[in-house]
Amino acid sequence: MPVAVRAGIEDRLGARVRSASTQPGGFSRGMASRLELADGRTVFAKAIPTEEQFAYRYRIEADTAACLSPQVPAPALQFTLETDGWLVLVFEDIQGRHPEFDRPTELTAVLDVLENLARTLTPSPLPEVPTLSAEYGPKLSSWRALATGGPAGDMDGWVRRNLDRLAALESQWEPAAVGGSLLHTDLRADNMLLRPDGTVIVVDWSWPCVGASWADLVFLAPALALQGVDPEPILASHPVTRDVDPHAITAVVCALAGYWTRESRRPGNSQSPALRRHRVESGRATIAWLQRRVCWE
Repeated sequence: MPVAVRAGIEDRLGARVRSASTQPGGFSRGMASRLELADGRTVFAKAIPTEEQFAYRYRIEADTAACLSPQVPAPALQFTLETDGWLVLVFEDIQGRHPEFDRPTELTAVLDVLENLARTLTPSPLPEVPTLSAEYGPKLSSWRALATGGPAGDMDGWVRRNLDRLAALESQWEPAAVGGSLLHTDLRADNMLLRPDGTVIVVDWSWPCVGASWADLVFLAPALALQGVDPEPILASHPVTRDVDPHAITAVVCALAGYWTRESRRPGNSQSPALRRHRVESGRATIAWLQRRVCWE
């Protein structure tokens, strides 16, 4: 980072940075590091050039984090800094690692934090947050777009046979997911930290929306499937989903499957080489899950 930006961070922290440890995960080109200070403190810092396309999401994350109450399992924002063409966010440092969903005790901790979020963020404590439909409506309309343009020759045979049915089912997700809860909408293992006491903290609140309290768990489910965890028993028993109309959940799963399928066919992103692999794997997992739910030939 530029010397002037590093100096600005140290000035706000009131101490020199002794070392910086880059943290894994995520798909943006921004800096994400745990900073060890000369006075013994540690903080977590994110930074991105303001000219970068994704910088506006850092602003949203900062605004969201600043409004979350201490009861929300999320790191506290200490300050933001904009200087010399860089935007910097500094959070309290959370000791921990990303949970592994295929480990039962860690999966339980993840599911517990989903229940906690649904409880503490209903109704949404944040004003002027977009609805799930407003934020994701254009993104979660892929089957309808593909049906209008005609199925591509390289699409899976099951998809080609059922494209009209997929488009019709997808069209039902928006009314199904209406609600008054604040949602994270981007939950993955690398957006969670498992602390030494066994509890989970949720980080990176860059995509907040208002919608049905159960939507975050359904959005997370493809990531569970990628680690070999069957989402169905979880949805059937978890407090936020067990009483939800199964057709509503299926409509959202259908929309997610379409999104990942279309995203996986996009050209690779040189800014984040891991992103294309994530899209392809998520698409396969979500399609397989959807096929089990609808039982179409």
